[in-house]
Amino acid sequence: VWRQADEYNVPRICFINKMDRVGADFNRTIGMIRSRLKANPIAIQWPIGQESDFEGIVDLLTMEAIVWEDDALGAKPISVPIPDHVREDAEQARQAILDRIIETDEELMARYLEDEEISPEELRAALRQATIRGEVTPVLCGTALRNKGIQILLDAVVHYLPSPSDVPPIEGTNPITGDVETRKPDDDEPLSALVFKIVTDPYVGRLAYFREIGRAHV
Repeated sequence: VWRQADEYNVPRICFINKMDRVGADFNRTIGMIRSRLKANPIAIQWPIGQESDFEGIVDLLTMEAIVWEDDALGAKPISVPIPDHVREDAEQARQAILDRIIETDEELMARYLEDEEISPEELRAALRQATIRGEVTPVLCGTALRNKGIQILLDAVVHYLPSPSDVPPIEGTNPITGDVETRKPDDDEPLSALVFKIVTDPYVGRLAYFREIGRAHV
């Protein structure tokens, strides 16, 4: 799947799951993303604990700590001060990703060298553009079974992955004329869809399932 995404220039993010399981190792997994997938991961979170001690995460862009109540199954993220036992590691990790994000944007780099303050929103915007260009892969973590980190993951999809307006027009062959045509992500464009499944229903006959790919919404 990763090779296919590389071939078709699909931007992506990573989620390190099961941080509460025996053997969970955030840094080792980051290394495996780099070595096995030949990716350029940027961890935008730092875990608060691992295995049975996993409590939450530190957002390295805002330097805010978030934990979840076990009895609520992660439904209510709670902002808390960064625990002392992870503060030093989180600060070192933030500095490391700060340099890597800023170096993807010449304007931010110039301001950074002038010792100007770079806001979390500006860092997020630069990271988004680098992700869409395929230069970096943001990495988050949590435990899906307990719904810890999933809300933040969904926010990251919005923050860093492309909307229809961020990708080029779809190109395909008109099945009637045989001409090669393009479809922009615009509601005024003609329908263009990909049929991905055909099934036969005893009551209604043959059904075709499709994904709309040529306009701005599904």
